[in-house]
Amino acid sequence: MTVKHKDCNPELIPEDLEAYTGYMDTYRECIICKSRENRLWAKYGSYKAVKCNKCNFIWINPSLNEAGLNRYYQDYIGMRFKDEIKTRQRKLQYQIDKDFLQVYISSGRVLDVGCSGGFFLNVLSNNFDKYGVELDAKAVEYAKKKYSFGNNIFNLNLQDTKFPKGFFDLIIMRGVIEHLFDPLAVLKKVQGLLRKGGLFFICATPNVDSFCAKLYRQKWNQFHPIRHLFYFSLSSLSRLCSQFNLNLIAKDFPYLETPYADIHRDHYEVLKAYELKNDGHFDKINRSPAFWGNMMSLVFKRN
Repeated sequence: MTVKHKDCNPELIPEDLEAYTGYMDTYRECIICKSRENRLWAKYGSYKAVKCNKCNFIWINPSLNEAGLNRYYQDYIGMRFKDEIKTRQRKLQYQIDKDFLQVYISSGRVLDVGCSGGFFLNVLSNNFDKYGVELDAKAVEYAKKKYSFGNNIFNLNLQDTKFPKGFFDLIIMRGVIEHLFDPLAVLKKVQGLLRKGGLFFICATPNVDSFCAKLYRQKWNQFHPIRHLFYFSLSSLSRLCSQFNLNLIAKDFPYLETPYADIHRDHYEVLKAYELKNDGHFDKINRSPAFWGNMMSLVFKRN
């Protein structure tokens, strides 16, 4: 039986995730430096996050296999629609992310990887020729019915697409790269699909180098051992992308302007957590609030 508390997100209570542990059989080396030496960084129920002894990269190990992930993400759009407050907040955040991106590019052929129901594509300028790929069949069905570009949304893995080499001017992963089973294979595909000089936009991705990630660990609001398999920093993600000729040209860490920020409450909660942890009362800390540095928006250019 799952015990719920007013300060807990019921999606993130360990008991709710235990049903998936039968799929938890994938042991991984570090995807940044290939080291197999690591140490425990955080623990949540049966799930462990480890930190590379060589380069300090953090990931879930062991993690769910692809069959487990496919099971978890069935009707993911329906699960997200149930939270009406977050749905409204997400719509506001789309505008913020769009405004940041369109400083660097405002037209061309765009592919949104993990596009859900096409929501972020819809807020982009109509000067873009819009495409998307998404694993949730119900989300793809929604996009096809809702938007004029819906016939360009495909129920596929990126690796299974047949777009020509260099077909896109812009590829987007909004809250996606941390979810991927094999980021290396996907980034190799991104490299091939982007034209030279094209842009790769990553946003709504957690920053494990943030103050809250270090303070809260498994109680960080971005820690989820099924949804978030890899925990990137600006440094690790830049290092990984550079292997595929994708070089960082712009960065942002949105907080104060976002619909999630409540500056007085957030600072009070973080200060209280800091004091409790220093006094040896980590068990009394609630999950972290939105805060400075938690999330990254990054623009890479294909060389």
